[in-house]
Amino acid sequence: MRSYFVLWMLIAFSSCVAGRKAYNPDKKFSPAQLQRDFDLYRKVLEERHPSLYWYTSKVAMDSIFEQARRQLADSMTEIAFRKVLMVTTAAIQCGHTSVKASKKELKYFDTLQTKPQFPVSLKIWSDTAVLTKNTFQSEKKLSCGDRVEAVNGISMLHLLDTFYHYIPADGGNQVAKNQWLSSGNRFGLLFNTVYGTQKEFTIQYTDTSGVMNRTLLKPVVIKKDSMAQHKKKPQPRPEKKSKAARLKEMRSLQIDSTGTTAVMELNSFAKGLRLTSFFRNSFRELKKKGVTHLIIDLRLNGGGRVVSSTLLTKYLADKNFKLADSLYARTRTSRYSRYIKGDFWMKLIVKLNTRKKAPEQYHYVFFEKHYFKPKRKHHFDGQVYILSGGLTYSASTLVMQVLRPQPNITLVGEPSGGAAYGNTAWLIPDVTLPQTKVRFRLPLFRLVIDKSQPKDGQGVLPEIWATPSAQAIKNGEDYKMQRVRRILSEN
Repeated sequence: MRSYFVLWMLIAFSSCVAGRKAYNPDKKFSPAQLQRDFDLYRKVLEERHPSLYWYTSKVAMDSIFEQARRQLADSMTEIAFRKVLMVTTAAIQCGHTSVKASKKELKYFDTLQTKPQFPVSLKIWSDTAVLTKNTFQSEKKLSCGDRVEAVNGISMLHLLDTFYHYIPADGGNQVAKNQWLSSGNRFGLLFNTVYGTQKEFTIQYTDTSGVMNRTLLKPVVIKKDSMAQHKKKPQPRPEKKSKAARLKEMRSLQIDSTGTTAVMELNSFAKGLRLTSFFRNSFRELKKKGVTHLIIDLRLNGGGRVVSSTLLTKYLADKNFKLADSLYARTRTSRYSRYIKGDFWMKLIVKLNTRKKAPEQYHYVFFEKHYFKPKRKHHFDGQVYILSGGLTYSASTLVMQVLRPQPNITLVGEPSGGAAYGNTAWLIPDVTLPQTKVRFRLPLFRLVIDKSQPKDGQGVLPEIWATPSAQAIKNGEDYKMQRVRRILSEN
C-alpha cells in the first residue's frame, strides 16, 4: 500500500509540474492536431450555429471551410492557426462569433515585462485613417488629424481590405469593422498578427496642410509595473470607492446647470452594473427636477443583458412593444457538449423555454409574442437624443430599433454596429478546441428584430448623421455630442 501511495504521489507531482510548464508561443502543433481541432470547430458550428448560412450560402461556406483546412498541411503555432480560424469565422458574417486565444497564451502575454505596441492610434472610416494620438511626443512632425496613407510600404486601402477579412461583423457591417479597428491598439495588434511582429514602422502620411511626408517609428515598449506585486492589499474603504468609480465609468447621469438637459452615459448593459436601481433613481431625478431634454450615449455600449436594455426602453417607450419577430435555436442536444462551456445549462434553458415549430427551429415563443408595457412611474416624456456608432451592438440595437419611430426620439451619429434586421446571440458560450486550446464564441439563438428591415447587415440608421472629419479630430472635438448641443441651442 505504501509503494502504491508513493507511486500515486509521484504521478500527481509530475502532472502538476507538467501543468505548470511555461507557455511557449513558438510551439508548433502537428498537422494532425490542427486538423482535428479544425474539424471539431466546423462540426460544432454546423450543429449549433443557427445562422451559419444567413449571410453566406452553404455552398460558399463549405468551400471556405475546405480551403481553410487545406492550409493545415504543415505544423503551425497557435497564432498561425488562429489566423486561419479568424478568416473562416469572419466569413460567417456574425458579429457575435469570434475567435479567442487560449487562456495560456493570454496569461503569457499578460505577464510579459515589456509589450511592444503600435506607435500611433488611428480613427478609421470610409477608407480613411486619421491619426488621433502620437505616442512619440518627440516626433513633432506627426500630429492629430494627419491622414495615414501607408504603413511599411503597404497602402492603407490595401491594409483595410486585408484586415476586414479578419473581423467578424453582422452582415459584414463596415461601420462596425472600422470602429473595431479604431478602438485601443487593435489596428496594431492585427497588423502584427497578419504581417508578423515589426521592429519598426515607416508611416507615410498627409498632414493637415496637404503636404505628404513620412517618418520612421519604433514600436512603443510598455513596461510592466514591477512594483505592482509588492503593493499592499487595498483596504475596504478604497475598494468601495474603486467599485463606485468603475460603476460611474460604465453608467452615469449628469444634469446641466440650467436643469433642463441631462446626459445619461451607458457603456454596457452587462450584469453587475446595478442598472435597475440606476434607472429607477435616474428617471426619478429627471422627473423631480423637470428635465425636458435627455441625451443617452450608447456609442460604447456593446450590449449585455436584455432585461436591462428592456428596462431602459420601458422608461422611454410611448406604447407597448416587443423585442423579436423571431427567436430560435437550432437544436436542444449536442454531441460536443464537453467542449462547450456550461453547455448543460445552455441546453436546459433551450429545453425549458423553447417550442419546436419547424425542423431545426426551437422558438423562444415568449419573446416572439410578449408585449412589454411602458413604465408609468417616472416615465420620461421629453425629447430624447440617442448617440450611436460602430460599437453600439446587440442589446443596444434592440433599444434603438424599438424607439426609433417615436416622434420624441432622435438618433444621432452613425449607424449602429449591430444589424437592424437581427443578430445571432442571446446565449454565447465559449468552445475550447482540445488540441490547441484555442477558443471561439458560439451564439445559440437567431434573433430577427424587425423582419420588415432589409437583411443586409446594415445597422440602425441615425436620423441626424454626425460623422468624423480630420479637422474635428485635430481639434479634439466630440462631434456627435456637439451636434446634439447645436440642435438644442437652435431650438
